[in-house]
Amino acid sequence: MVLAIWLIFLLVVSLIPLSSPKLPPHSDKVEHFIAYGITSILIFRYLAAKGRKDRISVFSVVIASSYGALIEVLQGLTPYRQFSFGDMAANAAGALVFCLAYAAYIKLRNPVT
Repeated sequence: MVLAIWLIFLLVVSLIPLSSPKLPPHSDKVEHFIAYGITSILIFRYLAAKGRKDRISVFSVVIASSYGALIEVLQGLTPYRQFSFGDMAANAAGALVFCLAYAAYIKLRNPVT
């Protein structure tokens, strides 16, 4: 449920017109990095709760990155947003870094004996 709400939230805030104050160039990449990092962790937790054990980190990163790419394409179809490969790279990087860190945390917390 949390994952579905988060994905809908990302979609809405990514596609509505925004009037934001002037920010430093490329500062939005940090927002993308964090947002899709959170997305990959939520996907990881969802898959783990469903009993998935194999390649859960890979699936989480691929799904989160693909969702970010889809949203970038949709932004390119709007007159007030634009498609960005830089945003896609930030999405994928955030998904990868957060997911690997979370997987390492889980492994340290629950070592296999």
